[in-house]
Amino acid sequence: MKWIIRIVIVLVVLIGAGLWFGWSQLGALVKFGIEKGTPPVVQTSVSVQNVKLSPFSGTGVIEGFEIGNPKGFTGPYALRIGRTEVAVDTNSVSADKVVIQFIRITDPEINLEAGLGGTNLKHIADNAKNFVSQQTASAGQRAPSAAVPPADGKPTKSIKFQVNELLITGAKLSANAAGLVPGADARMTLPDIRLTNLGTGSEGMTPAELTALVLRQLNTEAVKASASGAFKNMLQGGTEKIKAGGLKGLFGK
Repeated sequence: MKWIIRIVIVLVVLIGAGLWFGWSQLGALVKFGIEKGTPPVVQTSVSVQNVKLSPFSGTGVIEGFEIGNPKGFTGPYALRIGRTEVAVDTNSVSADKVVIQFIRITDPEINLEAGLGGTNLKHIADNAKNFVSQQTASAGQRAPSAAVPPADGKPTKSIKFQVNELLITGAKLSANAAGLVPGADARMTLPDIRLTNLGTGSEGMTPAELTALVLRQLNTEAVKASASGAFKNMLQGGTEKIKAGGLKGLFGK
């Protein structure tokens, strides 16, 4: 009888050690997924310093998320997020749609650069929007032959999300138009952004759609900020294109 108990204890210890190792690597896997999956969406570099996730509570923190500048812009980055808190409904992890209870982005730094073709943030937001459109079109083209299995015989499954709350607070906007007006720059804090019940339908939303949505919201607030006195003064005496199209023509809709 004793030897059976010993075997059970050893098995429990081994299983527990295996689970601990697997969960301890989850953050690294998420970090890898962000750094490999996001660049094709935004068409520029993406990096993450650290990801911490708890398998028991479903809560986690993403630290040091950064989106680089697209081609044609000189700043070190377009968007930097020091800390993002997330909470996932652990019961939904194995379901067709993962439910994220909240995403809370705190004090993101937006380095907005203006050029004749629009801002760096607008370029990135447009890239994400185009990526989503292409993915949607591709899915529609594949629909008639959906019954045909993939070459490896394994079914493909894309990740879908539902986000109950997305909150962005304390966004610091640093804008410059050095390419148009040398030495021109302005700084301000954007109003909080709060969105709820995203992807609540049966289809949910893809990571690319979520990325595009966040960038679009940040760009929208940047457009509103561009109408403030600080930004008007920053671009006074700019090019004829700015004078003709106005600030909204420069920053985009």
